[in-house]
Amino acid sequence: MKKLLFIITTLLVISSCATTKDAKSSRIELRKEKKLAEQAVIKNAVESRRYIIKFDRLYFSHGGMVDLIPNTNYIIIDGEKAIVSAAYLGRQSDIRPIAGISLSGKTMKYEMTNDSSKDKYEVKIKVKKGGDSFDVYLTIGKNGICNASLSSIKIDYVRYTGHIVPIKDRIDSTSQKNKMI
Repeated sequence: MKKLLFIITTLLVISSCATTKDAKSSRIELRKEKKLAEQAVIKNAVESRRYIIKFDRLYFSHGGMVDLIPNTNYIIIDGEKAIVSAAYLGRQSDIRPIAGISLSGKTMKYEMTNDSSKDKYEVKIKVKKGGDSFDVYLTIGKNGICNASLSSIKIDYVRYTGHIVPIKDRIDSTSQKNKMI
C-alpha cells in the first residue's frame, strides 16, 4: 500500500512540474508577442507623426534633476500641429521670469532618422508660432522611452526624459456610417 501511495504521489508531482513548465513558456511567448506589438504601435506613431511625449524628469544643464508630473509636462505632435507644455528652470534672456514653456504652433521642419542598429529614432523638429520658435530634439527608443531637449533664443538648452504615448486614430462618424451602408 505504501508503494502504491508513493507511485501515485510521484506521478502527481511529475505531472504538476510538466504543466508548470508549459505554462511558463506560454507566458514568456505572450510577453514577447506583447512587446513586439507595442514596438510596432510606437513605430507607426513616430512614422505617422501622431504621438504624445509625457515628461517624467527635467535635467539641469549643470547637474541635478527634478521629477515632473507627466499630465502637465508634454509634447504633442499631431501631423503639422505641435503643442509644447513643460516646466523650465534655468538661465533665460528675457525681462520677465520664465517658469514654464507653453507653445501651440506648427511644425516648420520635421526630420526623422531611424537607427536600426541602436533601435532608436532621432527626430528634429522646429516648432514656430508667431515670433516664438523652439528647436526640439527627440531620441525615441523602440520600447517607448524618450529623451527630449528644447532650445530657443529666450531660454537655455533644457533636457527631459519621458515616454511616448501614441495618439489613436480618429474615426469620423460620417465615414463610419457610410461603411455600414
